This record gives sequence, structure tokens and C-alpha cells, in this order.
Amino acid sequence: MNKSNKTAGAFEVTIEKLVYGGAGFCRHQGKVVFVPFAAPGDCLLVRRVEEKKTYIRAEIVRILKHGKGRVSPPCPYFEKCGGCHWQHVEYCQQIEAKRFILEEILHHRFPQTRELPITMRGCAYPFGYRSRARMQLQGAGNRAKVGFFRSGSHSVQDVESCPLFRPALNEALSSLRQFKFKVDTDSKPREMDMACSQEEDTWATASVGTDDSRGITILFGTRRGEEVILKRKIGGFQYSATASVFFQANDFMVPELVALIRESVKDAGDNFAIDLFSGVGLLSLPLAQQFKNVIAIENSPPACRLCSKNASTAGFSNLQAVCADVSDWMKSETSFRSQALNLIVLDPPRVGAGDKVMGQILEWAPEMIIYVSCDPQTLARDLARIPAHDYRIDLVEGLDMFPQTYHFETVVRLRRN
Repeated sequence: MNKSNKTAGAFEVTIEKLVYGGAGFCRHQGKVVFVPFAAPGDCLLVRRVEEKKTYIRAEIVRILKHGKGRVSPPCPYFEKCGGCHWQHVEYCQQIEAKRFILEEILHHRFPQTRELPITMRGCAYPFGYRSRARMQLQGAGNRAKVGFFRSGSHSVQDVESCPLFRPALNEALSSLRQFKFKVDTDSKPREMDMACSQEEDTWATASVGTDDSRGITILFGTRRGEEVILKRKIGGFQYSATASVFFQANDFMVPELVALIRESVKDAGDNFAIDLFSGVGLLSLPLAQQFKNVIAIENSPPACRLCSKNASTAGFSNLQAVCADVSDWMKSETSFRSQALNLIVLDPPRVGAGDKVMGQILEWAPEMIIYVSCDPQTLARDLARIPAHDYRIDLVEGLDMFPQTYHFETVVRLRRN
């Protein structure tokens, strides 16, 4: 597109704030305007990419004046790769933007939260923090690409290294690239999970969607020809994980998340707790230290087996790992209605827990609910299922598990009235 076509119909805006989804937000002629890769305070010349009745999506033609928080992104793939959204924004402004997003969503949906302090914990290392990632593979040989989807596209941006990765994870990426360029002849698009344990300088990869008979998939890892177990020590517990199971990706914030949960539930009692969407037991093990009985529910067979292994390693006989769909399991269980259930912790995937799970939690009526969420919008939807006259929200805290992106983690505590 030549210069005259780019500027045809262009208009000037000043960015007010960043919003969930990553774009800069402003207004023009009575419509909301969303501008990717904008920073608060930017004065921009932009052009329409899409226009609807109430909003416009636009792209930057030229930066007329930099906002105070705009910085030079360190990654050569930024704006091409869809992995990061805010590398051009000073980190302290990223934190405040996330805090404001969380505050705005909760204050709008739950007026009682306006009386609560809503905070956002920043990460001490906003680069070099990721110990897990899902890579996209396309082509083979000289035409091979290993990287991330471009923003809004299924075209892969080839990435040699990522500034968000831990050193061991970049080593895994380098080895995966060598495999794809020199060994693998399969040109079909594939997804590959990579994970590492920086403390052991160990990494592994697993092909997505092709489990073996044990439910574990491995392409290769630090030790070839055998399953690579990644050992992690967090909060005094040792966890075993693999590349094919979910585990929190931010090495520096995971201990803070675990410590926050432990602190938040310390006065919840000590009899009975349930951990829904438990994974390999990241939160189940700390709960087992406090409660006499803990049930951990997880629908991934390998993650559930690893949860049992981690409980055994920690010496907990009071933790039962159950492999089941959370909603189906809750529907089939009736014994908890007559028991004193102190606590339910849930950490669902990005799509949230859903009406059936939230309805069952309400029916079981635990003394305390801890909801850990990676999406504030599905969090708000699920919390709206819990009537304010039954439970009150008394703690909200955000944790920036994903610096340089618009994503973050939220912990909400609810107490039964």
C-alpha cells in the first residue's frame, strides 16, 4: 500500500488507556476506537481497519507524539509475533493497566467490591520468566517455521529465541528448530508443547493431541529416548511435571501464587477441602498440609497420576487424586451435602468453570471459596452465579503471571454469609 492510500481517511486520536485484549482505547466522533500497539498518552494518526455501529478498529499510520510510558520493545519479532502485546509499554504502566482493568470489571459487575482494595502484584523479572510455551510448527526443511501465530492469523512467525523464555526453554526451542529443519520431513502444521526446569537445567517437548497408552507424549528432551520428568520445588514441596500437562508458566510468580492461597485459606478450618481443576497438585499439596481430607479433581489422566505421585513424594496420605470431568464428578457425588465442607478451590482453564460447576458449588455451600482465574471476564461471569446474599467477596488480588501481554491471574476469596 502506497503512502497516499495509507493516509486516505486517516484521523488523529489520543490514547486514553489500555484495555483487556491489548489495544489502546480512545474515542472519535462518538465511537469507541481500539488501536493495537498503542500506549497511553500516544497521539496517533490511525486508519480504520473495521467499523461497526459503536466502535472502530484502527491501525497506527504514524506516531505523532509518544505517550510518557512508551518504550522501545527489545524483541525483533514484536508486532509480527502474536505472543506479546505490550512490550512497547513501560512495565510499571502495564501493572497499573492490569489493575485498572480488573478493578473496572469487578466494580461494574459486583458493586460490593468497590469497598475492597484491588491490587496487582508485579513480576520481579518481566522478561526471561516463562518455563512453558506452546509452539506452532509449519513446513519442513528450508521452508520450516517454528514460532507463534502472527496476530489475528494462522500464519506462523518464525522465532529463533524469545526474550520471555527462561534460558533452558530457549535451549529447547533451539533444539526443536534443529529437529524441524534437519530431521523432520512432515510439513503438516503441528503444535508442540515445551517446558523446562531451570533449576535442573532440564527441558522436554511433547506433541499436542497425540497421547500414547499412558497418556504421556514425548518428542524428545534433555535425555533422549525416555520420558522427561521436570522437577520443580515450590513452597517447600517438590512437584513432578511433564511437557504435556498444565503447570503455571511464570517461574517467579508461581511461589507467590501458592503463598497467597495458603495465606488466604488459613482460617478456613482444617477438616475437608476440594481442589477442582487441580492439575498436578500445585495447590492440592499446600491444602493437604492444613486439611485432614483433600480431594483433587482433574480430567487429564497424566496430570492426575502426577498429582498422586507428588502427594506420595510429600508424604500425604490424606490427599485423594480423582481423574474425572469436574462437572460430571460433582453431579455424581451426593455425599458432600451432609458433610461440613470447609473449602473449595478452583483454578479452571481460560473458558471458566461454567454454570453447572458454579451451581453445584453453591449447592454444596462450602464455608469458603477460592477462585483462581486467568481471564477476568469468565471470572466475572462465573462469580455472578453466586448470589451476594449467600457469599460475600472479601479479597481480590491480581498477579502479573504474564508480563508483556494483557493477560494476568486473579485470586478471589468468597465467604459464606
